[in-house]
Amino acid sequence: MYQRNDTLTEATMILFLLLIWGPSVLGAVIALALRLTLLRGAPRLSTRDAVITAVAGGVPVIVFLAPLAGDFGFGPQLWWDLGSRTALPLILGIVSVILLCFPSRSTQMDASAQLVPRTVRTFLRPRQPILLGVLATVAVALALAAGAASETDERGEYTRFSITLGSSGTSASTGIYGWHYSLPSLALLGVLLLATAIGWLLIPRPAWSYDIDRDTAIRRLRAANIARIACGAVLLHLAVVFSSLRGTASMMLSAQAGPLGMVSLGTPFAAMEPALFVAWALSTTAGIALWLLTALSGVPMGARTPSQVRTS
Repeated sequence: MYQRNDTLTEATMILFLLLIWGPSVLGAVIALALRLTLLRGAPRLSTRDAVITAVAGGVPVIVFLAPLAGDFGFGPQLWWDLGSRTALPLILGIVSVILLCFPSRSTQMDASAQLVPRTVRTFLRPRQPILLGVLATVAVALALAAGAASETDERGEYTRFSITLGSSGTSASTGIYGWHYSLPSLALLGVLLLATAIGWLLIPRPAWSYDIDRDTAIRRLRAANIARIACGAVLLHLAVVFSSLRGTASMMLSAQAGPLGMVSLGTPFAAMEPALFVAWALSTTAGIALWLLTALSGVPMGARTPSQVRTS
């Protein structure tokens, strides 16, 4: 009997760890697969640019996962509140985008190549800012909806969500992603979008190098990496929000209602709990994949070096 219980406990723990770490591991696998296939022909970066790219994409993943690892005994205990956890991906995204704004260093510049057009549209695919805009819109909508549903707690901060059972006055409350947490996140989201836009606008500014084909490929990679970092930051921010809202949706209130016996009441969006879990898993997987793909884009993996094209 004891052995069977131990087996069930171990199986439950393994399943729990898979649910917690599964999206992150899957994101890493997806990032590696994309690097070996779709981005196999990415241009080789200089040592300086490769290190910056790896740091901009890899370090944020470690920092983001560190609190989660500590909660399960795989690292230091970092007990952060909801505000810190929702803000962390956005702060990491801002820092990484700023790192990627540094232009590639080239010692071979050809002034005559200035005649070749250099605009943002030359290096930026339209779907990149569109995707970032859609994700930002979702983040804003969730912040406004959760903020509007929040109530003040004993400290006067909008962090509480309450439900009341009929006219009996029986009520219960739990935490929610209210204005106290969402307003700072909205401000950080605005800074992230501004930094991303500036990063894209800076890409065409430096003069062409002698090898225009290679220079173009590197600038397109920078533009794509900035988009990946920004989209990944918003996705991981949304993952924390989805997880928090899922916890709020699971709240139940049970009370004795006279001849009716025990009556239970859930939140108005209790039916969304499974969808919120799926949204958390997908957002985490996609966010980790985008950040790690950025880091891997600086690692040489059979990338071709375009032949040099001189301009006169």
